[in-house]
Amino acid sequence: MVNFDANLGGHDRFWWANSDGSASTETYDEPSEARLYPGSWAPARFEGVGGGLVARNWQILGPFGGPGAEKFSWNPQGDDKKKVEEMYEAREFPPDNGVVDFSATFTGPLTEGWWPKPPPFKWTPAKIADLDMRVPAGGGAQVWYGATWVHAPKDTEVEIEFLSHVQTFVRWRWNNELVPIRTQDYGNTPINTHARSHKRKMVLKEGWNQVMWRAYCVGYAPLRAGIIVHADEATLWTLKFSGKPQ
Repeated sequence: MVNFDANLGGHDRFWWANSDGSASTETYDEPSEARLYPGSWAPARFEGVGGGLVARNWQILGPFGGPGAEKFSWNPQGDDKKKVEEMYEAREFPPDNGVVDFSATFTGPLTEGWWPKPPPFKWTPAKIADLDMRVPAGGGAQVWYGATWVHAPKDTEVEIEFLSHVQTFVRWRWNNELVPIRTQDYGNTPINTHARSHKRKMVLKEGWNQVMWRAYCVGYAPLRAGIIVHADEATLWTLKFSGKPQ
């Protein structure tokens, strides 16, 4: 059980937890503050890194669609799900070259679809969702991209848990090489009922490594993707993560 509070500027006192409202927020009467407030104590759990390290910060880019995407919707129904898959598996977009170009601006027919015509867009910083280990992006029948970077002091073999989402199709690039993961390779995870994951041995090269995904979904939007790096704790403590290229 833990307890702490903060007092900003001497006049704005608040508590990390105040479940029953009994903890005083008074800031002008010190004697009345010198007491115990059972309601301000709450359980906390502290863990090491043995469960793996989550990539929390990403760059995302989208939406992409193109001719034919105007026929679909946020939540494709029936045969449209298969049509979305067939169209996007056959279609290429500029980021499919694996290059994260922060100077590039994307606009035009390939960025259009059932959604309102978007203004020109670039790579945008994003974080994983609350109570999740994946970054959310976009709606159904849209192609989105995500990228993050992991640093290793030397060539290091790790196990990567690639995280996906139900009714989502993801292509992964590891240092710009395609990772051969099929949709059927993903299994259920304890994160939540819509999360999917696949573990695979990978090598982090000495220096910064780029991890990139290309994804679209045909239901349960927004799609979500992410990675967890697994290794012994001594190895994990040597790694660095960044949501932008170094």
